[in-house]
Amino acid sequence: PSGEIVEGDSVTLNCSSDSNPPAEISWFKGGTIVGSGRIYNISKISSDHSGEYKCKSINKHGEKYSN
Repeated sequence: PSGEIVEGDSVTLNCSSDSNPPAEISWFKGGTIVGSGRIYNISKISSDHSGEYKCKSINKHGEKYSN
């Protein structure tokens, strides 16, 4: 998300895909998987959560990371 995020806040990240068949969504921080599903919530955010988050959609036709 853009804008200021204050320690202790909650953050919700959304990922959407219009693929057919529907894609499975995974969330990554750096190269490590941290969650799955269209929505990834971080509650009580702290400096431990800093970094780049990306979602990856995958189905039988391939996979794609968010940019």
